[in-house]
Amino acid sequence: MDSLKNGKYNVTAHELEGATMPLTVEIEEGKIARVEPQREYKSALEEAVFDKGAAQIVAKQCLDIDAITGATVSTNGLIAAVSDAIEEAGGDPADYAQEKFTPAAEISTEEATVSQSDDYAEWREAPSHVDKEISTEYLIVGAGIAGLASAVQAREEGLETLVIEKNGFVAGNGGGVEGIFGINTKMQQEAGIHAEKEDIIAKEMELGQYRADGAFWVDLVNNSADNIEWLLKQGVQLTHVDDYHGTCMFPTFHWWKGGFASEGYVPYMKKRCDELGVKFMTSTSAISIIKEDGTVKGVYAKSADEIVKINAKATLLCTGGVGHSAELIEKQGWSTKNLHYCSMPSNTGDGYKMAMAAGAKDMLVESPEFMMNYIMALPHEGVHLYIDPINGFMSLPSGGPTIFVDQDGRRFVNENAKKYNLLYQRMAMQSVKNAYEIFNQDVYDKITAGVPDADSILAEAVKTNEGESLYKEDNIDDLAKHFGLPKDVLVKTINDYNKFARQGKDEEFAKDSDSLVPMEEGPYYIARLDPSNLIGIGGIGSNRKFEAIDADFNTIPGLYVAGMDSTMQYRNVYTITLGGSACAHNVNSGRHAAMNAKDYIASLG
Repeated sequence: MDSLKNGKYNVTAHELEGATMPLTVEIEEGKIARVEPQREYKSALEEAVFDKGAAQIVAKQCLDIDAITGATVSTNGLIAAVSDAIEEAGGDPADYAQEKFTPAAEISTEEATVSQSDDYAEWREAPSHVDKEISTEYLIVGAGIAGLASAVQAREEGLETLVIEKNGFVAGNGGGVEGIFGINTKMQQEAGIHAEKEDIIAKEMELGQYRADGAFWVDLVNNSADNIEWLLKQGVQLTHVDDYHGTCMFPTFHWWKGGFASEGYVPYMKKRCDELGVKFMTSTSAISIIKEDGTVKGVYAKSADEIVKINAKATLLCTGGVGHSAELIEKQGWSTKNLHYCSMPSNTGDGYKMAMAAGAKDMLVESPEFMMNYIMALPHEGVHLYIDPINGFMSLPSGGPTIFVDQDGRRFVNENAKKYNLLYQRMAMQSVKNAYEIFNQDVYDKITAGVPDADSILAEAVKTNEGESLYKEDNIDDLAKHFGLPKDVLVKTINDYNKFARQGKDEEFAKDSDSLVPMEEGPYYIARLDPSNLIGIGGIGSNRKFEAIDADFNTIPGLYVAGMDSTMQYRNVYTITLGGSACAHNVNSGRHAAMNAKDYIASLG
């Protein structure tokens, strides 16, 4: 290994979805002396990678560092950037034992296989050996929105609190959350916004077909303003309140600073946790639950170096749901072929599996997925696909003035159902084998108006055609052949649709006239609509104290559930018309789980 040339080298680390971190790598006495970020961290993930990872490189004089769990792309970016500096300094990165990390798969290309056994016995088995045993009063499994809220509340209640987190940083899936629901908050009052709480509750019950226990909604709505004021006292940053791009029935969406919780919520709540003395163990996964004499008494956990038995008087599961588990998404009845993941790779349903192993009520098949459409041939990189201006959940694949057909070439739903709920764009597709979208150039231009390079992006997508999912033809008659659809049926469907559009009346699904646009001139396009999952609800049954319950609604002593592992107020579809309600539930359930755990612990004597 040759000595490196002394100096300061400016390089750039590439992160997820085009984000970059400028770095200065200092070489002194022929060795890597410092790796310094040149801007402030925007998230806990960046802090973990560019603090811990850089420190390892300097300490080991080696690029073969430990991947930060949940941050593989950023870890790769750090390694590549320091490699560039080594080359500039006259060295060979290969001499520094670089090992390339492979990110988790972005797309599941095969159908998942659902396990025939639902008792999850392996999640209640004690490991063959334990390296260390520790104890705490209140154990929180998961450091996302709910976990951080619960940790702060627990310390305010005087509980000794330990948080374990699978990733190498706090935030989890919650970092991408854009805002939080609140009604009659000070921010709304200052903006002249008012809504009647009972109207909101009534509308949510109606949209949920009255299948949920409405008392959960009453509690959430009544607590929402207090929860937001409490968060502001902890230091979190909110900027304004509106109706989330016009998609919400009421202006209840309070935006986090920077548009994401990773900027407006997570750093401030983590700081508050540190001030209050909350203990954290990151890169530590719960591997099984401890249940003795019917009572949950903690978990077994695995870190990079050891197996730990964690004894706890009360345990809260808030692991972020099931959004990256094809098996559990399939269990809910969704197809997982070509499934695009928008969630963190760590959200594999660990909390759900542990709760099921402990005998909790299984609500998974009734719980909603944040499932939307995307077209594989169009750009789809990264977890923020849902806000993409062409391939996102409010753009081309979501419907509107396009035509949706099934494997038989027939329309099967109002393509503008997203008007009522953005999640409706995918619901009907559970009832068909495959779904396809038809549009012409005029419709595409209307949907993508103002999007830079929209035409060239579409042309490139047709040319490369990832997943054989998008085709262009000059004539309607030629569309059917690409997906084996019956030609005569498809042609009739399109001709009938054009007739409806000309007359301004949809005789099949009563689609709004402003979304009925005739497609009588080519070029025409046909695309397969595949599923894109933003968040997956965990589906653990709980009561209003956020205590886990069994199939007979009896409490499982010592076990609490919050955040996306819970959400008993939803059934099958997330009623997104109440903007930010999931985040509001995360905070509310995390806080009140801690309050109720305090009472439970006190009752133990």
